[in-house]
Amino acid sequence: MTHTSRRDLLKTLASAAALVATASASAQSGTGPAIIKVVVPFVAGGITDQVARGILDRVSKSLAQTMVIENRPGAGSRIGSEAVMRADPDGTTLLFTNPSYSILPVTDPAVKYDPAKALAPVALAGTYGLPVVVSARLPVNTLGEFIAHARKNPGQLSYGSAGRGSGAHFAGEFFQRLTGTEMVHVPYKSTSAALIDVAGGVMDLTFDATAKAYADAGKVKIVAVTGSHRDPRLPNVPTAAEGGLQDFVLGSWLGLFAPVGTPAPVMDRLN
Repeated sequence: MTHTSRRDLLKTLASAAALVATASASAQSGTGPAIIKVVVPFVAGGITDQVARGILDRVSKSLAQTMVIENRPGAGSRIGSEAVMRADPDGTTLLFTNPSYSILPVTDPAVKYDPAKALAPVALAGTYGLPVVVSARLPVNTLGEFIAHARKNPGQLSYGSAGRGSGAHFAGEFFQRLTGTEMVHVPYKSTSAALIDVAGGVMDLTFDATAKAYADAGKVKIVAVTGSHRDPRLPNVPTAAEGGLQDFVLGSWLGLFAPVGTPAPVMDRLN
């Protein structure tokens, strides 16, 4: 699966709730922590935050425990992620994140953790393709037209991401490599903030899964999605491959992690 529609997401939520329902008895008997803090290393309102709140609300009810989301944005997700790495491995602190977790060590020399060992994976929440979102002020309506425009204006266009090493940063660099274009990278604390500037006409491009409302209002143009299939929320938007950029297939994931050393019974219960 390379995209998540609202209907598919609801199915995922229901499945997640069913999987943990059998753990309710142990939770009610007091074997689990009273409050579980789930760190989202991005600002509230983005796709990672939205999915986290939807899923964890149902999991919280199934476990009969309170799950509180703490948004700790910054440094391309590094601040929140490393905070969970330092947390006690007792099941009271978890991380809900996206590919930034695995990309950061490759793109930022200051990041020293090994994503395969730094945290213990609990569950995959879903995957989706990234919408390619461009400013409505640009004289383009398709992915091909945007590429041509960028090639004619090297170094004059900008794209925003959630910071160095974030998924949108990776997408932007990958896009430039494939198309032979040159754009200026502008890091934000979240792609939601970059999206606001694209809608305001001060930024040219970003990759954000919450852009539909802006597109419907005519404030941005979604010229493609990076998944291998069209997004059901955007049935008229072609994939990048359909738009002529065959190799620009990029899926994003969302998942839950715990500190290494979290006891197996706790991990099994959460899973």
